[in-house]
Amino acid sequence: MQISNQVDSEEELLQLLKNDNVLAFDRIYNNYWKALYHAAYSRVNDEEVAKDIVQNVFIDIWQKRSKFEITTSLKQYLHGAVKMKVLHHYRSENIKQQVLDNALERISWLMHSHYNLSSYFDLERIISEEVNEMPQNMKTSFLLRNDSYSVKQIAGSLNLAEQTVSNNITEAIKRLKKRIKTEYPERYVGCFSLIALLFTQN
Repeated sequence: MQISNQVDSEEELLQLLKNDNVLAFDRIYNNYWKALYHAAYSRVNDEEVAKDIVQNVFIDIWQKRSKFEITTSLKQYLHGAVKMKVLHHYRSENIKQQVLDNALERISWLMHSHYNLSSYFDLERIISEEVNEMPQNMKTSFLLRNDSYSVKQIAGSLNLAEQTVSNNITEAIKRLKKRIKTEYPERYVGCFSLIALLFTQN
């Protein structure tokens, strides 16, 4: 089956898509792929990741085509789907692991510092436990800040106001301070100086 050049409306394309019309899918893909790629790239600043995000958006559409329903324009829906995929990217375990690996590299000097290793491992455990309990936006803001992203970059990636990101980071550090002070009051000053080193760099 071919699609007539007269078939231009979103409603017709979507109906054909729901009826398993591959050419309708191709038309939608060709119409929106480039704009969606640029939208994704502007948020992740990585060509391959941006391509994967857009590909996954279209894979989802094809897999769910029989029940595909939208209440906005197709353009709005697709751009919203890209934003959700970007958030999922930042929330993924791979990104979290990369962030934690970078943190470990930045504090490798602890092996030769006046802080003993038990202090570091206690701090690492507390950070992991507390971060996992944080609301998602707070957790993601905190981890990305640790990975040397600026507040402005984080705000752009998460589609949040810069002040909201700053508030999330401040609250995350406050939670860590409280936890450390409660569990290890005798080492609070030393441990918190490590937090300041790790998470408040410019």
